Amino acid sequence: MRNRIRTPHAALVLALTTSCLSAPALALEGMVHRVQSGVKTIQSAIDQANDGDEIIVAPGIYREQIDLLGKSIVIRGEAGAEHTLIDGGALPEDSSNRSVVTMRSGEGPDTRLIGLTIAGGSGTALNRRGRERDCGGGLLLIGASPFIERCLILNNEADEGGACFSQDGTPVFKDCWFYLNDSGAGSAEIRCLESRPRIIACGFHGDGIQWEDAGVIDIRDDCGVSGACCVRDDCIMVTMTACVDAGGSWKGENRMCVQGTCPAYCEEDVNGDGRVNMTDVLRVLDAWGMCGGHWPG
Repeated sequence: MRNRIRTPHAALVLALTTSCLSAPALALEGMVHRVQSGVKTIQSAIDQANDGDEIIVAPGIYREQIDLLGKSIVIRGEAGAEHTLIDGGALPEDSSNRSVVTMRSGEGPDTRLIGLTIAGGSGTALNRRGRERDCGGGLLLIGASPFIERCLILNNEADEGGACFSQDGTPVFKDCWFYLNDSGAGSAEIRCLESRPRIIACGFHGDGIQWEDAGVIDIRDDCGVSGACCVRDDCIMVTMTACVDAGGSWKGENRMCVQGTCPAYCEEDVNGDGRVNMTDVLRVLDAWGMCGGHWPG
């Protein structure tokens, strides 16, 4: 795995890689399956579930890997991601399938993961350009377009896509947090191949930001035209629309994130345009709003 230069700030990315996106409707009303740590596995609940069902996962640590099997189901952490961990770190080292979450059976937007922590994965062996590579440490998505919301994807690793490897799909990540996921040289936390992942209000922190000739989200010609975008003093590789939506400063198409691309952040530069002037003062006043009550007189 390669070394990375850590950045002191988190980058909040509001990235809409297509036009306006509405969240998919909840799955049709079905059965509710409850999973308790030490009593039942998440995978056994998936095996029993039918399209439209919901799996409620109680707080705890679940040392397993899961495959959604193409089912339109919702898996929800009852107490949120902070208390619901799917840990793939206990899988055998000699296993060729060590992705924590696998979706490769045509899962669509009605397949949803909500409020889960996905950690400890090290990828699934795939043939990439004539050689075997471990892909998708946290999530392996092939021909899948799930909706993933309020999840923590952390401490995963792979040769390609430490957090997620996405091929031939349009997965959506909303309000997720990516932290300390490691990838091999030339890849990034999210690696897309003929895929168009949508990243909405997600955070990348620490090793999630790379000062290299590769973006946090590996968007290449088959995923849309990208360039360097400065959000505070962090650099991310996204499209121009995504950069503007995130409140960042767009540096141009095909401009790479390298050391020095983004100048040191100045707290007084509220709108991030590199200048401190009346516009910044007005932004602050606008954020405060009017005082309550009535004017005297």
